[in-house]
Amino acid sequence: MPTTDRDAKRASGGRSSPRGSLPRSAPPRILLALTSHGLGHLTRSLEIASELRSLDSRIEFVVATTVPEARVARGLAPPFAYRPVDYEPGTLQRSCFELDVTGTRAAYRRFVGEREERLEQEQRFLRASGCNAVLSDIPALPIRAGRALGLPAIGIANFTWDWILEPLLAGTEVADTTKILADDYAEGTLQLRLPFGPDGSPFPRSEPAPLVSRRATLSPSEVRRRLRLPPKDERALVIVCPGGWEPSGWKAIRVPGCPGFRFVTVGDLPISADAPLHALAHDLPAGIAFTDLVAAADLVLAKPGYGIASECMAHQTAFVAIERPDFRETPILLEACHRMGPSAEMSLADFFAGCWEGALRSALESGTAWTPVPSDGASQVARRVAQLLELRDSRNSVV
Repeated sequence: MPTTDRDAKRASGGRSSPRGSLPRSAPPRILLALTSHGLGHLTRSLEIASELRSLDSRIEFVVATTVPEARVARGLAPPFAYRPVDYEPGTLQRSCFELDVTGTRAAYRRFVGEREERLEQEQRFLRASGCNAVLSDIPALPIRAGRALGLPAIGIANFTWDWILEPLLAGTEVADTTKILADDYAEGTLQLRLPFGPDGSPFPRSEPAPLVSRRATLSPSEVRRRLRLPPKDERALVIVCPGGWEPSGWKAIRVPGCPGFRFVTVGDLPISADAPLHALAHDLPAGIAFTDLVAAADLVLAKPGYGIASECMAHQTAFVAIERPDFRETPILLEACHRMGPSAEMSLADFFAGCWEGALRSALESGTAWTPVPSDGASQVARRVAQLLELRDSRNSVV
């Protein structure tokens, strides 16, 4: 993975500086600091953490997030320490589709006032916990705190929060927040830039990284069997999952027509259809993971985000993206989806009106050939992190 230097003078210290490897005598104890806004950050980082542990079984993880511990345990096998902490407001949302721009600005006014205290708390925690490295996806605060203590601090993400927030906070009294965040990232060791984000980075060094995605463990036929769907069906199977939000305030959605389609909805959604529809709760039937649904489907209808887009690409499942206004990542994601496989877009108005058939057929009939993606993206990223930290396996050999 080629390296680009934002500041050659700062980067020249490389691994010989405190930005580099772990102390030889210390067991690897890594703070895995995760943004709590969107499950894509969690799922991809836990894939990488699992691969890191397979490289060096001595690694001890402290997983810092407000995502419930039970949800973390579904992606990272114990043992790990769990620390409930919310690093930044992220982007507040009015619904699973729409940002709350006013609320986001107010949250960052509070954040700026609390930042110094939060930074001190983070430094105290890192000292007390014995962590000797930071992996961040992609809070800025633990990057700054780790570097203040001389720890290597690596960012792994497709974007950084200063970039996301720049258009949302511009022209307000908290516009300088983006510079504060960028300055925090600039103290880090390196960003491994996942696909679907800007080419630049506020980190002093950055490298492009491969797509990281969860993989299905069940065959499509087994998923159909467990869901009691017809084993052979000429209808296209569509997974409908707008996001991990409860559909509070939604009016009933009636989907007329759609012959040739079969729907599986996820999340107790108030949706009915002329076509066959199988409704699932957020908690899927035992033994079935969401990636298994994606792999078994012909189409996924969801809001665009890194997690769902990467899983559709990994399993070559067509994607119909529901409109998601104001989020800066969305146009880049959509461009990649259209370029790398069959996809289409659906307006919020059409989604709630049940006017789905046109977009679904457009995706199926797009004719776009699939661009293969690596099946071992998490392993590639884990190996790069292991090189950066100079991790050593149980035989004391450098990984």
